[in-house]
Amino acid sequence: MSTRRKTLLALLALALVALTFPTSALADADSAFIELSTGDLTDFEIWDDSYFSPTGDIYYNRVDGLLLYVGARYRSESRLHPRLRAVWGWPSARSGSQYRLEIEQPVFSQDSFSFGVNLYDRSSWSLEDEDAISDFGNNIQAFVARIDRRDYFRRDGVTVFAQHKMAPELTFRGEYRSDKLSSLSEDQSVWSVFGGSEDWRENPALMVGVLESAREFEGRMSSYVLSAEYDSRDEDAMTGWWARGVGEYGGGAVGGDYEFTRHIVKATKLIPITSTQTLALTGTWGFIDGTDLPSHKLFRLGGCSNLRGYDHKEFGGEDIVFGRAEYKVQVTEPLEMIYFLESGQVSYDTSTPESGDSDGYKHGAGVGFQVEAPWCGWLRLDVATAIAEETDLKVYLRLLLTR
Repeated sequence: MSTRRKTLLALLALALVALTFPTSALADADSAFIELSTGDLTDFEIWDDSYFSPTGDIYYNRVDGLLLYVGARYRSESRLHPRLRAVWGWPSARSGSQYRLEIEQPVFSQDSFSFGVNLYDRSSWSLEDEDAISDFGNNIQAFVARIDRRDYFRRDGVTVFAQHKMAPELTFRGEYRSDKLSSLSEDQSVWSVFGGSEDWRENPALMVGVLESAREFEGRMSSYVLSAEYDSRDEDAMTGWWARGVGEYGGGAVGGDYEFTRHIVKATKLIPITSTQTLALTGTWGFIDGTDLPSHKLFRLGGCSNLRGYDHKEFGGEDIVFGRAEYKVQVTEPLEMIYFLESGQVSYDTSTPESGDSDGYKHGAGVGFQVEAPWCGWLRLDVATAIAEETDLKVYLRLLLTR
C-alpha cells in the first residue's frame, strides 16, 4: 500500500475520532476507546428525566483487532432508578463474541451511595495498564503506529460492588470478583496504518508463581477488592492532592483456586511555585504476599508511565517503590514544558528461592512537552534517558485525557 494512501486513511480515521470523541467515556476500568453515541439525538425520554438510548463501543488492539460493541442503556437523572447498560461485542481478529451487563442502583441520591453487579465475558487488562495510557491514546497508537502498550487476558465472571462518595473529593469502593481467566495471544494479521511489516509485541500468557516456579494459570480467581480515592486537584492541575489505595485479598475464605494479597498506594501532590509553574511529586508503594501470585498482578517498571529511560515493563517483582518529580512550566496558553526525575525498584520477596533476584534502584531523567489537543485532552511528547547506565534515548508520544 502506498505511503500516500496510508496517510489518507490515517487522516480519515482521525477525522472519525474527532467527530465521535466528544461523547467518549473517560479512562477507567470499563471505559471505551470510542463510545458510539450522539447525545440528545439518541436519547429517548420514557418519562420525565428518564432515558433509554442505544449505545456501543469501539476498541482496537492486537488481540481483538477491531472490537465493536452494540447495545442499549437506561438512566434516570432525577429518579433513583437502576442505571442499566448491556452490550454485545464481536472481535474481528478471533472467533466468538463478548458481552457486558452493568447494573448500578443509587440509594440516597444520584451521587452518594450505590451498589450493583457486572456480568461479563470480555478482554481485559490491569489497572496499572489503565493508568499508564488512556483507552483513547492506546487504541489510536495501535491503529496508526502498530504500538500497543497493554497486556490482555480474557475475563469471564461477575463483580458485585458497593460504592460511597463520602465527599466530592473522597470515594470508597468495595468489590467481590469471581472470574475465570484465560490467556490471549496477539494476532499478527491485525492491520495498522503504519508499521505493517513489524510484528506486534508479544501478549504474555497468564502465569502463576514467580520466576522459575511460574506455571500456567488455570481455573478461577476470586477476591475481595477494597479501595479509596481522594482527589482535590483543581481544574488547571496547579494545586491539590490525588491519592488512591487498593487492597486485594484472594483465595482462602473468598474461594477460588489462588491465594494472595496485594496492596498498593499511589499519591500525587501538586505544589504551585508561580502562576505558570508547578511542581508535581508522585510516589508509589506496594507489596504482594502469597504463593499463588498471578503474573498480571505483579508490579512493573519501565516505559511511558514510569522509569521512561528504560524499556517497556523491563523490570517486574512482588514489591515496588517508585518516586517522581515533575516541574511543569506553562510556555504559552496551550503549551507546557516538563522536566522530570524518576527513581524506583521492583524486587522479589526474601522468602522466595530467588530472593537475590533484584535489579536494584533505577533512575531516569528527561524533558517533555504537552499541548492541548483540539479534539480532547493533551498530546504529550517525552524524551528520557537512564541515569548512570548506557541505554538508548527513549521517545514517547501519548494522548492524555488529563494533565
